[in-house]
Amino acid sequence: MDNNQAQSNLEALYSISQIAAGAEDLPNLWGPLLDEVLAALKVDAGSLMILEGDFLVRKAAHGLGDILKEPPIPSDQGGISWRVVKTRKPAVVTDLKVEKVASQVLLEGNFHSLIAMPMMVHDQIIGVMSVFTRKERQFSQTDLNFFGVIANQAALAIISIQSAELLRENRKRLDELEALNQISQSITTLFDFEGTLYSILVSIVKMFHGDIGLVALFDHKSHLLHGASPAFGLNARQINDFRSRSDEGVMGEAFCKSIPILANKVDQETATVLKRARINGIKSIIAAPLKVKSQTLGVIQVFSQKENNFHLTDLRLASILASQAAIIVNSSTMYRQIEEERKKDEALLISIGDGVLAIDQNQKVIHFNKAGEEITGFLTEELFGNYFRETLGLFNKEKLLVEAKDSPLDKVLKTGEPIVSKEYFLRKRGGTFFPVYLSLAAIRDVEDKIIGAIVVFRDITSEIELEEMKQELISLSTHELRAPITAIKGYLSMILDGDTGGVNGKTKEMLEQLTIINQRLADLVDDLLNVDRIEQGRIKIGLQPVDLAMMITQTVREYQPQAHEKKLALTFDDKPIPYVKADPTRLCQVLNNLVSNALKYTKQGSVGIMVQRNEKEVICCVKDTGVGISEPDQKRLFEKFYRVKTPETIEVTGTGLGLWITRKLLEMMGGKIWFESVGGKGSSFYFSLPVA
Repeated sequence: MDNNQAQSNLEALYSISQIAAGAEDLPNLWGPLLDEVLAALKVDAGSLMILEGDFLVRKAAHGLGDILKEPPIPSDQGGISWRVVKTRKPAVVTDLKVEKVASQVLLEGNFHSLIAMPMMVHDQIIGVMSVFTRKERQFSQTDLNFFGVIANQAALAIISIQSAELLRENRKRLDELEALNQISQSITTLFDFEGTLYSILVSIVKMFHGDIGLVALFDHKSHLLHGASPAFGLNARQINDFRSRSDEGVMGEAFCKSIPILANKVDQETATVLKRARINGIKSIIAAPLKVKSQTLGVIQVFSQKENNFHLTDLRLASILASQAAIIVNSSTMYRQIEEERKKDEALLISIGDGVLAIDQNQKVIHFNKAGEEITGFLTEELFGNYFRETLGLFNKEKLLVEAKDSPLDKVLKTGEPIVSKEYFLRKRGGTFFPVYLSLAAIRDVEDKIIGAIVVFRDITSEIELEEMKQELISLSTHELRAPITAIKGYLSMILDGDTGGVNGKTKEMLEQLTIINQRLADLVDDLLNVDRIEQGRIKIGLQPVDLAMMITQTVREYQPQAHEKKLALTFDDKPIPYVKADPTRLCQVLNNLVSNALKYTKQGSVGIMVQRNEKEVICCVKDTGVGISEPDQKRLFEKFYRVKTPETIEVTGTGLGLWITRKLLEMMGGKIWFESVGGKGSSFYFSLPVA
């Protein structure tokens, strides 16, 4: 860019800021602002649209005929302008004939090239400004940068005018607005952190007739205010050496109290801070906090080598300028952090093998990863902006679309509680359905408001097929094993009873061991059969009033020999309790499993059973002094085939099915089970059943 062009651009920016400052309301801003933009960019036509909900509304247009009579453009109609809104990036088109254009007037206007630029303030998009040429034009990067600055100036002007009632309270307010415009003129781009910061400092130092300008940002790790580069009037070493405790000197007072502070005489603490950074000859200081909402980011300071350089009337202006500076500094810093996080997130999403999809509050798709494309056959562009229900959908086991009132997605968006399920199907692009492992979680904004949801899914077709094959194999195997195990048990019993002749000594001991081993095998087969019956829904539950105290007493009596053999105390705190609603056979199975487990995993001490009741249910506790359960094992304790494996439990036999079966049986009877345990200090298993 030559000097003449640069001077012309600066003059245009100044004119735009003057238009913004002089406009009393928005209708008086649109036209003059657009005229200045067209003249500055040397184009044939232009339009200015403001984002209102899901519509882009035209507020001004020059050189475009009756385009203002056209209705607002809805988001689902798309077009170049909505593409700019969604991507938050400018669009450059050199040949309009090959683009999807939302306006009929624009189609008929013989325009060839355009730039559409987002108007943004503090990461918030408020509209789109577009310019057009009838002849083909290759817009340069300089054109884009200059137009970007203009669009940001326009956005700042619109936001400023929307707050006009506050800014027009008196003449002082108008002067303050002019000062803000002067700062805006020096900004080249909102996301050039160092350039923006330096431009602000230069403007503020000149406004207050100071000599040095410095921003000190608060470091949450060191809890110090550190000088931030660049600064006005200081070298790199002085900036690096500038550090202050958060309550030290003038700058610390401004930070702690979150108000602007003026000092026309340097106190001892402030002098110490300045000496630390080798800043000499300072006679006056004004410091103002950099505040964004309730957060104070740091302090902006102007130092003067003149005495009494600042006045009390400067405090208000310093506060307003610092607020504007804080917004820009915060936006620039956040943008940099967001970009870094976005790149990390993109890399993470690419590496994830599961499908990941994000939706907004209206359940429109706003993100879709590569793994999701491969699983479903949909491309991201086919889903973006479309309703989840109309694309992938959510279907039950009968392949029927889940109603909104029953949808887990609706529940997550309303309650924010995460949901994990294997009960649903999604639809592929070709129309086929596939079962999924589904994980849903809410997306929240900085104010903890739910603004959407993340949907993570995995095709579990092969897993289901494998599970069905496994269940079929287990079912066939266990049924085939049941008969020979029963026969072996009978023959062993006959031999030990002497029906085939007497046995004694070593032979009898071996037969008794075989009987125990055979019983373990029988227990395993019974457990597997119970699992099969439960999963296929073939277990019938006959609920009736049951005397729980009597059943516990019988169980204790049955297991006393086993407890006596291990020298354990097996006790029941018997007291009057009401009958419970349960299936007696299944309740007996529950008690046997819990007491048997407690005895297995307890080497010394006791196993105690206690019962209490509340208003609607009876709670039974089986407490032991055994090996306990570690935290990692506690998370998987009720899984099928899972057993705690430690040096203390290595000799304990079992299938890893007892607790799974117990939980299922209790749930089928309207009860529940839970536990408390500490590794090495025993466990307490509780179950509840409704009062009969």
